[in-house]
Amino acid sequence: MRHAGPANDKVVAIQLLRALAAATVAAGHIAFAFANDLGSGLGLLPEAAALGAVSGQIAVMLFFVVSGYVMVTAAKDMFAMPGARRLFWRRRFIRIMPPYWLASGLLAVIFLTLFPTPLDPGKIMRSLVLIPYWPGDGTLRPLPFLWVGWTLFYEMMFYFWFGLFLGLPRMWAIVAVAVVLAALVIAGTWVPPVNPLLFAATRPVSLIFAVGMAIALWRSGGAQAAAWLRWLALAASVAMLWLAPDPQDASALGWDYLAWCGAPALLIAFAALGGPLLLPVSRWINRAGDISYAVYLLHVPIAWFWLWFWGRLPFFDAGPWDYLISALLATLGLSLLFFTVVERPITMALNRWLTGPHSIKDPDRKTP
Repeated sequence: MRHAGPANDKVVAIQLLRALAAATVAAGHIAFAFANDLGSGLGLLPEAAALGAVSGQIAVMLFFVVSGYVMVTAAKDMFAMPGARRLFWRRRFIRIMPPYWLASGLLAVIFLTLFPTPLDPGKIMRSLVLIPYWPGDGTLRPLPFLWVGWTLFYEMMFYFWFGLFLGLPRMWAIVAVAVVLAALVIAGTWVPPVNPLLFAATRPVSLIFAVGMAIALWRSGGAQAAAWLRWLALAASVAMLWLAPDPQDASALGWDYLAWCGAPALLIAFAALGGPLLLPVSRWINRAGDISYAVYLLHVPIAWFWLWFWGRLPFFDAGPWDYLISALLATLGLSLLFFTVVERPITMALNRWLTGPHSIKDPDRKTP
């Protein structure tokens, strides 16, 4: 981990984490929720499936720690500014929700046309506004219709608390957010899994955002970790893949879940964000980070569409591995197209329409 310009390094490191997290989630889902169920399957050992499961959850936790980090660094000009709270909330809503709605709508169309499936309008409406409901399989993690969207509940909850305290000076605001998240988790000790909204809001996973904020505060003061320490953190995260015990119930998102996937994610984030990086092809890394949200949202509907499409290709005897590789390539290509033609133009247009000129720094900008 070599030294380079600090401002640009933060951007590349964040974009790298975003890209790796989205690609990991997409690859794991397409491999083990789709390809492995086709024909004779992928032929992988059970250990590979277990590694895929924990890798996907680590990737989700990386998204959370990056969100905490980015909000502190990119919103630094918004603290204690008049009108910053509403502006922040509007921009976060514009950035997150329209692409999520479009991806959910695409999945609904696929289910109604290519795989005729009865849909529950009530559950879909609750999904679109991120109101959790219990899944039908008896697990504890509330899932929306587009099931990868369960993480957006935590993202939006964090943005709510972060925006609520933007009127305070930066240090007080960050401390207030962390205290509220910790209080919710403490209260969750006595919250039984009865109401899905209360249960989801009090899970320990929300503390990952607070750690991301803490790393950003530490780095903003000019501190950085030695390269050897960051390499050691990265090695420790790999070791934890094998040493951390599986949680008793991963869907409960409890403390054992954090030890299983949250701790490795924090070590990886510390290795990437704890000091400057010099990475090759930073232009491509930044582009991969740009499309990471599209990859995360679209890979499920694309995987379903690919099930219908790939077997109809002429002169092609497709097997599970063919499906996996082609579906991943289709996800990357279509996500780039979606980001370029749909996501970015809609986000920019809505920001111009609803928030006016960018007089206050936008947290979506890549420069922290």
